[in-house]
Amino acid sequence: MLKPDYLLHISEGAENIAEQLHVEIVNRIVDRILTRIGRGEDYLMTATDKWQIEVLQDSGYLLEEIQQEIAKKTKLQEQEIKGAMEEAGVTALDYDDEVYRNAGLSPEPLTQSPHLVRIMQRNYDATLGEWKNFTRTTANEAQRTFIRAMDKAYNLVTSGAMSYTQTVKEVLQNVISDGVIVHYPTGHKDTLETATLRAVRTGISQMSGQVTDARMEEMNWDIILTSAHLGARVTPFEDFTNHFWWQGKFYSRTGENDKFPPFSVCGMGDVQGIHGANCRHSHGPGDGVNNPFADYNSKENQKRNELEMRQRELERRIRHTKREVMNWQKAVEYATDERLKFENDLIYQRKSALLQKQNKAYNDFCEQNDLKRLADRLEVAQWNREQAAKARGAAQRYNNAK
Repeated sequence: MLKPDYLLHISEGAENIAEQLHVEIVNRIVDRILTRIGRGEDYLMTATDKWQIEVLQDSGYLLEEIQQEIAKKTKLQEQEIKGAMEEAGVTALDYDDEVYRNAGLSPEPLTQSPHLVRIMQRNYDATLGEWKNFTRTTANEAQRTFIRAMDKAYNLVTSGAMSYTQTVKEVLQNVISDGVIVHYPTGHKDTLETATLRAVRTGISQMSGQVTDARMEEMNWDIILTSAHLGARVTPFEDFTNHFWWQGKFYSRTGENDKFPPFSVCGMGDVQGIHGANCRHSHGPGDGVNNPFADYNSKENQKRNELEMRQRELERRIRHTKREVMNWQKAVEYATDERLKFENDLIYQRKSALLQKQNKAYNDFCEQNDLKRLADRLEVAQWNREQAAKARGAAQRYNNAK
């Protein structure tokens, strides 16, 4: 069994690598946009055929640059995911094997079980494969984002529908605000780092569940205990979609023990059940008596769930704004047209002031609701002391001007 807090944090290394890649991709798109249209209106007012050819050439260079960056990050991600999988497998069996040893059984070490090692390898391959699929589609989406931005800028300026400066600002705003999105077959959309976090957490959770089940079969063990945590998902139904309903209880693996309900009610194997998408619950062997998860009452659970959801929303906003601040800082640096550089700097100042307000709101919310301020959940790849200092200065300039 893996504890909920363990599953909450184990995938953060993979998320950080994905975030670094996302920041780099958006920076490269901004660079390419301003290389192509950041030199002034005269440069943008060129023949349509020549413009389209140059944009396609630039999009090819951009795709090549992004693919090279993906290759570098994939090497890091391979090591990160493999290490996280191995650590989680060992941690899950440490918990489970202690229960077996207390019952007088002698489980063999993980490394001596080819079956368990194959389960871990299979889940590692599947999770890494999902990451590679994300990044492949992300590279293509980045190229399409650049081409769409160039087409829009050219059409707006040459038609006289919008001024050059306003056009470039709007194009940059769309790219920087939206970033590059992962599109799921279901129609759901996520940022690259969020998709990676979900994929790695889910992959590790499923791997630990399969390893636990395989060990229980080896030990011929029937009683299962599910983990529990405050803020578990609540639905109006008494079924596997309602994680609060089934968490922290004993079950029968085979369904043949009349004292406990069958484990199948927890929905293992379904995307909304235990070990499903982004689920922090786990399961392991239990003795049917000692339950460390027994004291989770519904009122406290629902209140904590609401507070944590709000806290996560505030954290997401801060991370998003930090990325915008960094990208607008780059937009100021890359622009060679002085009027455009000035306009970009105004947006950079405004975004920096917004970040300052969001940080204060987050700190106030945590203090008022007795929540721990999770500094690691506010971190963004490439955001360092120099970035923070520049943002504070920009926010001060904005507030003074107001």
